[in-house]
Amino acid sequence: MKKFIPLAFSFLSLSALAGGPQFSGLTKSDVENVAREFSANFAHTGVSAPETDGLWGVEIGVLAGSTATPDLADVVESSGGSASDVENLYHAGAMARVHIPFDIFAEVNLLPEQELTDITVKNTSYEVGWNAGRFFGLPLDLAFGYNMAKSDFTFDQTNPVSTVDLSSQTRIMWVGLSKSILIFTPYVKVGSVSAETDLEATGDVLGYNLTEKDSVTNSGSYLALGANIQLALLKLGAEYSRIMDVSRSSAKLSFDF
Repeated sequence: MKKFIPLAFSFLSLSALAGGPQFSGLTKSDVENVAREFSANFAHTGVSAPETDGLWGVEIGVLAGSTATPDLADVVESSGGSASDVENLYHAGAMARVHIPFDIFAEVNLLPEQELTDITVKNTSYEVGWNAGRFFGLPLDLAFGYNMAKSDFTFDQTNPVSTVDLSSQTRIMWVGLSKSILIFTPYVKVGSVSAETDLEATGDVLGYNLTEKDSVTNSGSYLALGANIQLALLKLGAEYSRIMDVSRSSAKLSFDF
């Protein structure tokens, strides 16, 4: 499992992350747009239905996916880079989920620090929630959850020569519904998102701030539509989400005990 994490991320990163973005003369609006797409890409997901089954449960696996980043592509193109190289950002990592008595559940995702040519990336996220539907014996799962992700993305560029660091904290509060039908469990989650992102550069990247650093805050709505398929201990999952109007797709492979 540990060996799969960097391999999965490296495979996903062959195109969009291989050479790194290109930033030059960014406006405040540019930074806000890039930060919104960056924080949405690394926001927490377990690709999990908001369900609990029995008193105890443990799930471990890997997940990966991509996020459409048209604003990042526009910024890179206006900075003299290739927009086609950054039309998507990617995420991957190991995931674990547990549920305990009283229908409480918790998740953690981990992408240890990875170095890919001129890029260094890492991500850690957590989630806690409560399945009120099962707790009160309702005919479907009705859950409430909160999660937070901490991400760091650093890259080197040559024009202008600079090391750029983007770090973000993304928080999501949501309510979700799911219903298991034999081996198939579709789900939906809706909620709100807030994200704080810091950008710091060593060269002439920001066109409006001589200190070459800034912090921005983004917020918006959250929607996730997904499904899990349980095949004995093997679980497969797929999810589409809209995070602050940013589109993201994710998938997972896990073992559920």
